[in-house]
Amino acid sequence: MHLRLMVGLIVLLLSVTFATSAQETASSKPFILPVAVPPGPSTWLMGQPYGNTTGAFNNGQAWYSAGQGIHFGLDLSMPCGTELVAIGDGEVLFVDDLGFGSAPHNLLIRHQAQGLVTLYGHLLERSPLQPGQWVNRGDVVGRSGDPDVVCDSRPHLHLEIRSLDYRTLFDPVDYIDAPWHTLATIGSFGYPLFQQDMFNPRQWMSLDDQPDVVLGGRILNAYTSTRPLPRGLQPPPNPPLPRAEVPLAENATFVLRPLGFAQCCPLPWWHPTDANRLYVVDGSPNQQANIFEWSVADAAPFQVVSQAPPPILSPDGSHQMIYNNGQVFIRRLSDGADWNVQTQGSVPAVSADNTQLLWEVRAQATLPGQPTSMTQFWVSAIDGQNARVVQAQPGGSARWLDGYRLLISTPLPENRATLLTVLDTRDDTRYDLGAWEWLRGLDVAPGGERLMFYLTRHADPAVNGLYTLQVQPGAVAQKLDWFGAWRWRDSHSVYAIPFEPNSVI
Repeated sequence: MHLRLMVGLIVLLLSVTFATSAQETASSKPFILPVAVPPGPSTWLMGQPYGNTTGAFNNGQAWYSAGQGIHFGLDLSMPCGTELVAIGDGEVLFVDDLGFGSAPHNLLIRHQAQGLVTLYGHLLERSPLQPGQWVNRGDVVGRSGDPDVVCDSRPHLHLEIRSLDYRTLFDPVDYIDAPWHTLATIGSFGYPLFQQDMFNPRQWMSLDDQPDVVLGGRILNAYTSTRPLPRGLQPPPNPPLPRAEVPLAENATFVLRPLGFAQCCPLPWWHPTDANRLYVVDGSPNQQANIFEWSVADAAPFQVVSQAPPPILSPDGSHQMIYNNGQVFIRRLSDGADWNVQTQGSVPAVSADNTQLLWEVRAQATLPGQPTSMTQFWVSAIDGQNARVVQAQPGGSARWLDGYRLLISTPLPENRATLLTVLDTRDDTRYDLGAWEWLRGLDVAPGGERLMFYLTRHADPAVNGLYTLQVQPGAVAQKLDWFGAWRWRDSHSVYAIPFEPNSVI
């Protein structure tokens, strides 16, 4: 069965949203990208944007405490050895001054005309430039590396833009002319980039709305109520329930209608079984936000459902997972019945048929660059009975595919690959779907019968790209003839945003 690609609705939506702002601001930005080659799965892609990212929220105290808890640079993922260029004319200030961080090698350039300093971090080797040397925009200044020095861990460029006194850091998106919104969509574009504060839900939730950082200042994202949930409280992901939509005609037209209040709302989500009901989080600063239910039919708010953050629900919305002071409870919403389940404090996911739980127990939180901690994958009946470990391994993840099958991802550090295994919880039989190097963006279709993912950084450019795979023994991954972003429309089709880095999106 071939994957039907539905293109148009999302492309049109993003074009209307971003084209105007990109055209208006491109000519006013003084700098170019630090990489001369165009972006793509074989060259470079956006890794972690600057700002209030989910990664910074979870790792802020360990990695970004000096930078007010947010990611105060821009990470571009690329193979080691990629040539880097000066983003503007300037004078070399420092070479390998690790007082600025970003080991194993770094470079700082002063752009006096703009009143700014750029830092190139995690370089492969010492830059050949010398302090006091002048560089012109586009000159090669070094080669990208890996902060773990091995080039097979997390190779990327960390780029910072600072004030001349080095104390204030700014968002590179505001200064570099590039199709940032296009770059940020790669993969399954339902994944949140930024951490949302339930007491200020609109703040710092887009590429164009991120704060300046003052080194040594107070933590900016010390949220007490937030989403996504903090690491350790987020349950394994579930695919939506199976659904089959009527195929769209090739000449189908789309009508855009705004949903939500003005400038609202990041991270909306659909009702699990009713396609006409949409939910958003919104509210005034310094007040607990609310969850609003919107009617798609009349594009108007229907009602306030509850206070935010959103509850953790089973795939069909019939059960809620509640975490309270280290205890986990399951609530059946039809009658309000609650029961406690012993999960060692981990929040579980519910199988598609509401009969089983899945949760992960990790020895400790693993930060980038540290040895991966052991992870146990547990399953039980929905009442918590008959709990057992179905697999233990360093790192990785597991998720329900349906009512009884798990998809387990196992990292294979020796060759940078990810092994995908399907486990049947009825009898613990299993089979491997395969292993792929540099696998990214793993996404499960509604119903769990198909996967999508993309591959990057292979020496053979023909290998890099977007793939789909049926979840069955002996299935072969099929490479698609486009690359970019997607969201599942139903169990066998997607809405797509083809990657066009030269567009204005």
